[in-house]
Amino acid sequence: MRLPSVLDNASPYEEIESARRTRLVLGVCNVSIVFSIPLIIVVSVMLLPRINPAFAVAYGLCVGILPMSVIARQVALRRGPEQAAYLYIFYTMTVLAYSTTIIQGILDLAVPGYIILILVAGMTLKTAGTYFTTALAGVAYFTGQLLLRGTDVASPFPAPLAALTLSVLILLSFGFVTLIDQITTTDLRRALSQATYDLVQTNRKLKEASERKSQFTARASHELRTPLSSMIVFTDLALREAYGPINVRLRKALTHVLTSARQLKAIINDILDLSKIEAGQIEIANDTFALARLVEAVQSAAGGIAQEKGLRFVVSVSPDLPAWIIGDEGRLSQILVNLASNGVKFTEKGHVEVRLEPAPANRWRMFVLDTGPGIPEDKFERIFQAYRQLDNTASTSGVKGTGLGLAITRHLVRLMGGDVSLASELGRGSLFTVELPLRPGQPAAPQVDQVIAA
Repeated sequence: MRLPSVLDNASPYEEIESARRTRLVLGVCNVSIVFSIPLIIVVSVMLLPRINPAFAVAYGLCVGILPMSVIARQVALRRGPEQAAYLYIFYTMTVLAYSTTIIQGILDLAVPGYIILILVAGMTLKTAGTYFTTALAGVAYFTGQLLLRGTDVASPFPAPLAALTLSVLILLSFGFVTLIDQITTTDLRRALSQATYDLVQTNRKLKEASERKSQFTARASHELRTPLSSMIVFTDLALREAYGPINVRLRKALTHVLTSARQLKAIINDILDLSKIEAGQIEIANDTFALARLVEAVQSAAGGIAQEKGLRFVVSVSPDLPAWIIGDEGRLSQILVNLASNGVKFTEKGHVEVRLEPAPANRWRMFVLDTGPGIPEDKFERIFQAYRQLDNTASTSGVKGTGLGLAITRHLVRLMGGDVSLASELGRGSLFTVELPLRPGQPAAPQVDQVIAA
């Protein structure tokens, strides 16, 4: 028993292409039905007065174009466009080859006729079918030339009538090509309009779904943070023995609860920040603050963890930077802490270094250097994507996380008019560089009541 394969099902592109070819076959058949009526009239004028067995066959074949077009139309609707196209093209080619060979003096009409059939094949058949039709048309035309070569049989029709008939048939051929071209153009415009409409509708639905997801995530994260903050506060109070003495085992358990709760709160904060970024709800503040506060924040968040792991943690600030700058202190601290914490998380031995230095063109840089395992160059872009991590690599061996920190960092840096870059070497470590506009500030003047009190 043959098992079903995924290749048995048509892809969306194949379904669209099949529908397009079906419409074109139907259009060709409709045009053929219309043009077969004047064709039958012209052929009747040519052949009926001089009927003979050969002419009778040619006349019957020409008249048969009308019912054959109707049959091909039904085949296209029921069986598919390819079978209908082959039926129509081969029958019409047979009519053309036989008639132009039997009826003397109209062999030249075969050229535009075969060209029309090749055009129809190109619109309704696949590439192989078009090549086959072209080759068959060439064989039919040259066969007719060979059969008529060296014959002195004159045309049975008067010269004026033959010329007039040939002119009418050529005009009909050009009209047929014009209508087919119009059908093709109209079909392409229709397909393009439909594809554009579908794309717009799909994008609208995706945008609405993304907005609903972001709104739900923001609400859910906010609802989670409130009870979680209470857990952290009361657990911390219990560790400080605000409710009475606790033994060693209980202290160890409460410490584990507090650490886990803080980690969970950090994850929720990251999810909430990313949801706000996606919804365009992040606002960057422009306040004056002391640069030393960034140093305190990163030392407090990452220094203790580095010390527990036996890492050397160094923070240095260039004396050329102003002591006060204008910006969003909270978001800048978040950026620096994210990068420094990542460095500490992935570094097992050595050191993590944080440097703040000026840069040309009124800008400044934050460098975070670690001696961790390094990051493969082909994974540089991946680590800045939300919810993405370097799975199954030495860089992430035994390290867990949500994969949101660097994505949030890049978004925040770009909202501030800066950029973040990465340089890394496997086995030696990584260097993250954040470059931002530098806006020096001045400390706020003391209030009048503070001066009087002094």
